[in-house]
Formats: sequence, structure tokens, C-alpha cells
Amino acid sequence: QVCLAGAQKSRSSAIRHTMSGSSLFVCIMAALLPVALAEEEKAPKVDIAIAVTLIGAVSFQMGLMYLTNHHDKDMRKYTYQVINQTVSIFCSVLMFQTFNDILEAKVLKGASPEWKFCINWLHMFFWFLILQVTLAKVCGAIGKEPEDKEEVEQHAKSAGTLLAHMTGFASINAWGSIQQLEFFRSSPGASFLVLPISFGGQFVLQRFTDWLRDKVSNLDDKVTEFEHMWDEETEEAENDIMGLTISFNLAQAIRFANSDFLPDTEGVEPMDVLGFHTDDQIYRLWMIALMFAIFMGIMNFIQAPEDPEASKDAHHKALEAGSGDLNQGLLENHGHNEHAQEHEHHHDFWTSVKERSWEVTMLAWSMSFAWCCFFSAKMTLARVGILQDLMILSVVLTLTISLVSFSCIRLLDLLADAEWTGARVDHTIFQIIRAIGLIVGFAWEQTFDQAVESLSSALAWPHMGKFLLAVFCVLVIVPAWYKYILPFAITNQWEFGFIVHDLDSEVEQERLQKVVEHVKEKKAAKDKKREKKQDEGSHPPHVQSRLTSAVLEMDMHLGSQDESKEELRVQKQQLQDKLNQAIEMLKTREKAERQREQDLQADSVLMDKLHAVLMREARDIVKAGEGTTQAVE
Repeated sequence: QVCLAGAQKSRSSAIRHTMSGSSLFVCIMAALLPVALAEEEKAPKVDIAIAVTLIGAVSFQMGLMYLTNHHDKDMRKYTYQVINQTVSIFCSVLMFQTFNDILEAKVLKGASPEWKFCINWLHMFFWFLILQVTLAKVCGAIGKEPEDKEEVEQHAKSAGTLLAHMTGFASINAWGSIQQLEFFRSSPGASFLVLPISFGGQFVLQRFTDWLRDKVSNLDDKVTEFEHMWDEETEEAENDIMGLTISFNLAQAIRFANSDFLPDTEGVEPMDVLGFHTDDQIYRLWMIALMFAIFMGIMNFIQAPEDPEASKDAHHKALEAGSGDLNQGLLENHGHNEHAQEHEHHHDFWTSVKERSWEVTMLAWSMSFAWCCFFSAKMTLARVGILQDLMILSVVLTLTISLVSFSCIRLLDLLADAEWTGARVDHTIFQIIRAIGLIVGFAWEQTFDQAVESLSSALAWPHMGKFLLAVFCVLVIVPAWYKYILPFAITNQWEFGFIVHDLDSEVEQERLQKVVEHVKEKKAAKDKKREKKQDEGSHPPHVQSRLTSAVLEMDMHLGSQDESKEELRVQKQQLQDKLNQAIEMLKTREKAERQREQDLQADSVLMDKLHAVLMREARDIVKAGEGTTQAVE
């Protein structure tokens, strides 16, 4: 009643329409919960949360076992990609939240909104610098050049993914602080102004770091493959940062315009607002999510090549050839073709800006689709009375999103496997699948965040509790993710079901040899079982010899029949050929007769014309003779 007293009129109207529209789905879910029985049988919310977590965790783990061992290799790939994305987001957000929590407790407590924005922006810039320096060090742009390309790629992917997500959520926090200022939260239209501001700020940072990487890479007048990898990984990380920033701020502004309430910098609404959204508000947010999916699909369809694999290979070959030509040209023409180089640099600059703007736009659409789907589902489930507890709601929401998302991924994968879908349609479907995977990652991230908040609130030192959880994450979860999950996502080892480590190691060679021997043994056992099944019901030797003779006689008889059939088939073919020849001759004769008839008709017409001409000339001669006779007379 206290919550309802502070709610707006539009929220109270949702109570009167609980059984309409989307509420029907959540009410059915609530009816399935065992806690919705008689009043005296209701369990405490803590027991409910533990029960939901236990049952959901076991069910989800078993579901992952089905998916990671699915007969369709594409489903195995998508599953490992979603797991990799989810765990990396969880680790990144947990580490960022730890530092941000300490910063808010020690520095930002009681500070003005403007001062909070400045500190949050510096916090974001700190992680942005850490990202740049770490990737430069890992890829050999700073210090000694590495030797193992595969190892460097895995190091760069892990560092780039974690730091990109940390910097991305720091950027969300920084630019979201502007959205919480009095001017921008005064109206939904003003909140949308944060989008060009945040885009401009991130764009300036991207252009500066891109220029700096170009200068560092060309210090020795050549661009190595590791420096090229450094540039690619850093650009991908920067695009993720901008995509996260723009998509989240856009989703915040859309939710503000939709429900006339601006959530906090983490996208959280109080339960008295979250649980009383109207049907129209939920429907509109779902429709906006669908609109983002359509935009994303159209852009990916336009960009998709006719043959993605061939285009990708050609693109890589062109990059390699282009790098070599660039290095050779720099060595040969150093100091001679400055104007041409400036023109080429100017062209490359705008080409790079165009390509990265296109990539960021597609990322923003896909992430906006994921955010809107997540918040729409949260608003839908929050209307169930038993779920109006943040921890229970988070767990149920995450499990529901995971189930629905993997079901949608399977349906889209079946659609992509169909023969009637072309390469461009398949490429678009794959990008939509990636966007659906983002929903799962965002859902688990919000659940982890709520779990950490709940655990730390029960401790005497909440900030120390968050710090210890972050240390636990760094020491236990991150190494496991790096060793046993990331390789499946960035290589094709998901197809085998196990990770192939260093082949020079005797332990690894012995392990793979055991795998080969096990496969051989299993195949031999299967062949033996098949032979045994074929030999079942075998007869004594004399009976078997009789059966063998009978089988041979039958084969000879069938062989003679086959020869007779072959002769008949040859005769039939010969008759068919003669018949075809006769038909062709008749067609030729018919064609000649038709042509002759046409010629006769043409000759008849010509004769009629000639007869008319002769008659006209005879009449003229007769008239001329009559005139001559009269003249003589």
C-alpha cells in the first residue's frame, strides 16, 4: 500500500488490467510456481530464492551439456560463444563495480552531479588508457616483438574482451551521469541529447588513438603482422565500447519516453515502478526492440557479400598483400612522394571513419535490441506478485531469457541451414543470433550484479565484500575462462569438443594418442558387433555349403535374367531410336510441305498482281488504238 500510494495514476491502472495482454503469460507462470498455493503454505522469500537458484542452476548446467554436445555443430559454436560472452561480461562488470564502489564510497559520497560526471569520466579514461597500453604490450608494439602468433591472438582477445567490457561499462557510467543531470532528466527529449555528446566524446578518443597507433606502427617504416593485429584488436575493443555506450543511453532515453521515468545509471527502476508498468508501455518497448532487429537485419543484409567465406578469404589476402605493398612503398619512396602519401592517408582516413561508423551503428542497433528485449522481459515478469523481489526476479528472468534465447537461436539456425536461404540471408541470420546471445549476456550480468549487491549487503563491510569477490573472480574465474572457454570461442576447437594445447608437449601428445586409440578401439568394437550380428543364426558346415550352392545358383539364374533384361533394354533402346528418327523425318517433311504451301500462296498472290497489271496495260493499249482510229478518220 505504501508503494501504491507513491505510484502514478498510469501505474495504478495496470492493476485493473492485470489479466489482459502480456499479463496473461506472467500469470500463467505464477500459477505454475508451487509457492502460489494456500497462504499458510507460502515459504519465506529467502527459501524461494535458494530453491529457484538451485533448481535453475542444475537445469541450466544440464541444458548446457545438451547444447555443447549437440549434433548440430553450429549450435555447439553458438553455445560456446554465448558462454564466453556471458562469463567475460560477468568478470568485467564485477571488477569494474568493485573499483567504482570504492570510488563512490571514498570520493563521490556527497559530491555534486557535475563533479560525479568529471570523476566518472576520468575513471572511464583510466580504463581506456589501460586498454590501449595492454594491447600494445601484448601485441609487441611496445617492447620485444612476440614469436607465437596464435598465443598472441589468444592473449589479445582475452585482454581486449575484458578491458573493453570494463571500459564500456565505465563509459556507460560516465555518460550516464550526464543523463542524470537536472537539464537532461527534465524531459525525454533532453535525455536523447546525451547520444550525440557521448558519440562525439568517444569518436574523438578513437580518432586520437587511431592516429597514435599509425605513428607508432610506422616508426620503423614497416607494419608487421603483430602491429596489424594490435590495430584490429584495439579497433574492435573501441567499437564495443562505443556500441555499449550509445545503445545503453539510447535504451535509457527510450524507457524514459515510454514510461515517463528515468532509471538510474545502472538501468535499475524501483520495484514500485518496475512492477506496475502498463500493457501499452510493455508492448511499445517490445515493438521498439523488434524495430531495432529489423534495422540491424537490413544493414547486415546490405553489407553481406554473396559468398561470405570467399569474400572473407579475399579480404584477408588483400590485407596481407596491401601490408606488404605498403611496407615496400615506404622503403622505396621515403621522402619522395609526400603529396601522394598525404592524399592516400586522407583517403584512408575517411574510409576508416566510414567503415567504423557503419560497424558502430550495427553494434548499437544490435545492443539496443538486446537492452530493450531484456528490459521488456523484466517489466513483464515483474508484474507477477511472487517475483516482486529483486533477487528472485533476477534469477527467474535470467533463466527464462536463457531458455527462450537458445530456443530462438535453434530455430534461426535451422532456417540458416535451409537450402533456399542464400548467403546474404544466412549472414543476416548469424548476426541476429549474435544479438540474441547478447541478451543472455546482459541478463546474467544483471543477475550477477544483484547477487553481489545482496551478498555484500549482508556483510559487516560491504565494500570489502565486493573487493574480495573481485579478487576471487580474478584468481579463479578469469584463468578458467581464459584456458577452457575462450579457445572454443575464437578457434574451431568447439567442433572437436576438447582443446588442443601445445603439441610439442609430451603430456599433450600422450593425451591425443589416447584419444586416437580410444576411437580406434570403439570403431573395432562396433565393427565386431556388426559382424557378430550378421553371423547370428549361422548353420552347420554341411547346411551352410548347401545354402552357399543354392545362393550361387540363384545368383547365376539372376545373372542370366539380368542378361536377358539387358538385351531387351538394348532392343527397346534401338526401337526408341528408330521411332525418334521417324518422328524427326515426319517433322522435317511436314515443315517442308508447310514451306511449300507458303511459297505457292506467295506465287498465287504474285500472279494475281501480274494479271492485274497486264489487264491494266491491255486496256490502255485498246484505248490508245481507239484514239488513233478516230484521229485517222
